[in-house]
Parts: sequence; structure tokens; C-alpha cells
Amino acid sequence: MNCKIKKWNKEKREEWEANADFWIKIIREKLDPFRETVTNRAVLESLKKKRNLKILDAGCGEGYLCRKIAKKGHRIFGIDSSKKLINAAENLESKNPLGIKYFWGDFRKTNFPSSFFDIITSHQTINEIKNPEKAFKEFSRILKRKGRLILLFLHPCFDLKGNKLNSQNYFQKKRIEKKYYLVSRSKSPAPYFYLHLPLSEWISLLAQSGFSISNIKEPHPPLKLLQNRWWKENFKQPRFILVEAKKD
Repeated sequence: MNCKIKKWNKEKREEWEANADFWIKIIREKLDPFRETVTNRAVLESLKKKRNLKILDAGCGEGYLCRKIAKKGHRIFGIDSSKKLINAAENLESKNPLGIKYFWGDFRKTNFPSSFFDIITSHQTINEIKNPEKAFKEFSRILKRKGRLILLFLHPCFDLKGNKLNSQNYFQKKRIEKKYYLVSRSKSPAPYFYLHLPLSEWISLLAQSGFSISNIKEPHPPLKLLQNRWWKENFKQPRFILVEAKKD
């Protein structure tokens, strides 16, 4: 592992530990309108009419999506690099068991057997790492043949707004830095950063790792809701993209 990736990993771990309590509060008190109205629903819709699948949530945080998926009748596993978030997830699982198994670790290098999962989901975490290609290779290893990968992350065609979006910036691999998360008027205690790649690069990395794109969606709130003043101001362009891919 080169020095730049080690530095990124170290800073990202520190960021998530510093912001862990903030996110536990935001999620458990349902304060994030984007998750509650848009992104959670988009991921769950991709699992409709399926039952008893073995699913990994890569970058599970405090387990909110694992719990939703478990209640749909699936066998769910969660992995995250934040010890504090995994502890929070395990504590809630011990109080209200849903059969979820949590692991503290790096989803780029797991101890899961090859061809183990039917589906892997990654909700706003794949763009948290500097080398997503390594994650895709690991996902390919642990997915069954024809297994599905569901990625939801910030829309790369629009995530540079406020960062001087232009063609020169868009086509570069960039680290985007923000002073804080702002959710329901609450600011996170620590800044954060994430990876920007052009959409074509995301698709290319998946193909190089043995995946075929089966669907691309741009999750958004119901069109009627976009008439609401808050949504008009905060959803002026697509904010998220959902990519579904199959292991070849």
C-alpha cells in the first residue's frame, strides 16, 4: 500500500471516529431527509421481491440499512472501518436481535469466503476510499457468479458544484474537502472528504473488475415533493446515482 493511500485511510478513520456520534444521532432520530426520503428507498427497491438472500452491506456504519434489509427477510452482514459505529450497531443488535452479523474491518480486504454473497450493497461509502478498484476486485471475489452489486453514491456529474465545476476538474481524480456535514441545521464536529471520479471512470473500474452494468438510476424524491420549498432549494439537480452491476 503506497503512502498516499495510507495517509488517506488514516485521515478517513479519524474523520469517522470524530463524526460517529453525530451520525448515530442523525440516523437514529431520522434527521436526514435525503436518506429517509430518497437513498434508503432506492436501495431497498433494488431488493424488491427477493427473500432469504445473503447480503453484505459494505460500509454499514451504525447498521441502519442492515436493519432495514434484515426486516425484509434476508441474511445480512455488515462491515465498517469505524470501531465506534460497529460497536453502536452491535449494541443495538444485542437489544433487538435481527440476526445481523457485524464486522470491524476494511471491505477492500475481508475474510469472507469466495463466492459467498448473493448481493453486496454500498450506500455512500464507495467514494470514501481512494482506491475503489481494490474494493471492486474484493467484491467480485466474494460474490457468487451472477451476484449483484448495488452502489449508491454522490452523482459524479454534479458533486463538484461549489468546487468550480468545469470539464478540466470533472475529468480528474480529485479529493473533495468539506468543512462539515450539515444535516437538519446540525453541523458535524469534524470536516470530511471524499473521492470524485468522472462517471466513465467508475464504469470502467467496474468492467475491469469483472462486472457488467445492469442498471443506472438517479434517485430523487417524488416529483410532487419537489414543489415543496425546502426540496426546491436543496434538490436543484440530481444529487445521487445508483449503479447496479452483475458479476460476469
